[in-house]
Amino acid sequence: MKQRKLTFRLIVVALVLVSAAYFLYPTLRYEALRTQEQEDALWISEQMGVSYSYVIENIYKDQSILRDKLEELETIKPEDKTLVSARLLNLQGPLQDKALKYRKKAIKRGLDLQGGMHLVLEVDLVEFLHNAARQRDAKLSELLAEIEATLNRDPTAEFNTVVMDVFDEAGINLSQYFGEAGESPKTVLDALSTQADDAIDRSLEILRNRIDQFGVSEPSIQKQGARRIILELPGVQDPSRARDLIGRTALLEFKLLVDPEKSQEIRQEIDDFLKKRADLNTSTDGTFEIVDDAEGADKTVMADNEAVVETTDAGEAAEAKSDDAFDMSAEVGRDSSQKDTASDAEEIAFDSELGEFTALLSNFRGDYAVSAENMNPVRAILSDPEVSKIISRDVQFIWSAKPEVVGSGEEYYLLYIVKSNPELTGSGLEDASVDISQGYNNPGTAGQSIVSLTLNRAGSRKFSRVTGANIGKRLAIVLDDKVYMAPAIRSKIPNGRAIIEGSGSVDEANDIAIVLRAGALPTSVIIEEERTVGPSLGHDSIRKGTTSAVVGLVIVLIFMIIYYGLSGIVANVALLLNIILIFAGLSFFGAMGMGATLSLPGIAGIILTIGMAVDANVLIFERIREELETGKSVWHAVDAGYSRAFTTILDANVTTMIAALVLLNFGSGPIKGFAVTLSIGIAASLFTAIVVTRLIFDYIISRKTLKRLSI
Repeated sequence: MKQRKLTFRLIVVALVLVSAAYFLYPTLRYEALRTQEQEDALWISEQMGVSYSYVIENIYKDQSILRDKLEELETIKPEDKTLVSARLLNLQGPLQDKALKYRKKAIKRGLDLQGGMHLVLEVDLVEFLHNAARQRDAKLSELLAEIEATLNRDPTAEFNTVVMDVFDEAGINLSQYFGEAGESPKTVLDALSTQADDAIDRSLEILRNRIDQFGVSEPSIQKQGARRIILELPGVQDPSRARDLIGRTALLEFKLLVDPEKSQEIRQEIDDFLKKRADLNTSTDGTFEIVDDAEGADKTVMADNEAVVETTDAGEAAEAKSDDAFDMSAEVGRDSSQKDTASDAEEIAFDSELGEFTALLSNFRGDYAVSAENMNPVRAILSDPEVSKIISRDVQFIWSAKPEVVGSGEEYYLLYIVKSNPELTGSGLEDASVDISQGYNNPGTAGQSIVSLTLNRAGSRKFSRVTGANIGKRLAIVLDDKVYMAPAIRSKIPNGRAIIEGSGSVDEANDIAIVLRAGALPTSVIIEEERTVGPSLGHDSIRKGTTSAVVGLVIVLIFMIIYYGLSGIVANVALLLNIILIFAGLSFFGAMGMGATLSLPGIAGIILTIGMAVDANVLIFERIREELETGKSVWHAVDAGYSRAFTTILDANVTTMIAALVLLNFGSGPIKGFAVTLSIGIAASLFTAIVVTRLIFDYIISRKTLKRLSI
């Protein structure tokens, strides 16, 4: 055996083991923190006299809920309240921050293992047709009722086909109610199909905006078929609250930001109050990353591009080119893949006199920004009842919908201070679409993606008044209390037609358009199916699944040792490594956002893999036995055994892998969970059976000349 060849394989195996340990560490750390979290929550629930589930459910919600509940209790002694408050502060502060940090890279668990809600939502496309019709009469109601009845009888039916068939049977042209008069049925149906798809996309956007209100760790939302949406909310045990949030009408608002002077005044008042209140005067480390605008645009977290909103009139380019065009501009963040980073941002030590609230903020191009690790303390301060009294009723703090990612990967959320009363709502917006800029007013934007806005008559009047009276101020676009952008008004916009330039890629422009259109959905979302899995059932599933896996593993380990002797121990080492690699693979693909989730069927896949993992070694060992019986030396028998069994092992595993990939691609839910672990297990078993066990045998043989082999 060549030592160099052996060394190379040893390095490869070592690298795989180190990588597996690296990807498994967050899971192990998260589970330890989660156990501590549960112990703290149980202790707090006992001290406060409330249920354990009440504490767990409110940890990730508004932090004032548990604190206010504690203050209301009169049965607890003041010194005990202090202890509970300290434990609660740690639970919702440092402990929660660490858990959130490791949770992102930990193995994701399905609803059947951790409990939660599984919802099947259906976009009401029949209602969409009713709202999209140019005219509504008794005949249309009759046709829509027939369409709904057909879809109810066959939920898998193609919506477009059903619509066409119903109208054809009635002898009525689609253009009588939809599209333009005289258009062909195909043209009208294509337009309706596009609008229906858009309605589903808008529903998805709204749901994504709202699921974080549940305090859900790893929500899952995906389209299923033509009109259904699958929503999974791990850890949620309040069905009524979930139904309320999901079924609520989306709220799109345009709100003015308060003046910078007013913003600084509010911030200073909060700092002064916290400084005076000794029991909340906690120390800070005093070092924060900020950006110096004077040193260049590359030191900003906000993307250095402008979004310009200008009036246009389709088909009247000459008017668009005129000097009288009105516009509005804003800095809009690009996707993380395109965004300028702030890896070289200057780090400055703040003055020790800096207020407690301000110390948690950073200044990015004139806006307040909060790092992800400081969001909980900021939320805790803003939710404090005494601080709420300081903030004027006509203003409010609102977070940005998406974070800005700096070069090091750290996330920052912008914190806006806006006027409470909206200047305009989504009811004033008629449409928002994606176009390509011609660069009439700004040649540098020619060929870039833009978002075209069209307001209705009432919206145009309000928009004209707002833009005319607030030139130079910023107007935030808010959907469900999340700010998506905050453009600055440069001039009056009187005709209700505008464009937003500088939104970056086509996908980003489309996302912005969806957000704007989502404020006035043309249809509702119906909950077709609802399943709630209790956490106790999830724990029971984990216990039973773990027990079965351990029992199966022990039986296989014992069998291999009894039947193959010392060679069986080598196979067992490979088997244990195989299981480690499966969990490392789940952690890796989950952290990469590729949907790898451990579920109950996934545990079944792992148990199946345990048997398959030793199957390859059984084939190899039997081949080695045959070679030894012919009188070959141990080294030649091992070499021949691996060489001749390789093709059979590869064929068997490749065919199984093909089946697993088909399940992974076309399956969903439990089937997909099974396919994920099976696919990873097959790859891991091939590696351990062919590479690891061969390395062990070769290493032993290279160190000592064996006359016989225990096999």
